[in-house]
Amino acid sequence: MKRFFVTKAQLIEYVEQKKAEKVFYDIVESLHNNVKFLNENVSHKKANQSLIEAYEQKNLITSRVYEMLIKNKIINENHEII
Repeated sequence: MKRFFVTKAQLIEYVEQKKAEKVFYDIVESLHNNVKFLNENVSHKKANQSLIEAYEQKNLITSRVYEMLIKNKIINENHEII
């Protein structure tokens, strides 16, 4: 069995990355559910934008989550749904 020695800074960085990934995947799953379950009368773009705003109000979206959302072309630099 191998042992890995990590510094406290590395451990904190790893934990923050995992938290950001979890929030990102929760957002992507919610966006997919909006598209899948909302009927045609509801605007998907507005529903998805309100979902992003709800996560912002809960302070769950960090700069890393923004980077991941922009990188995957879900939002633009103005934090609006594409």
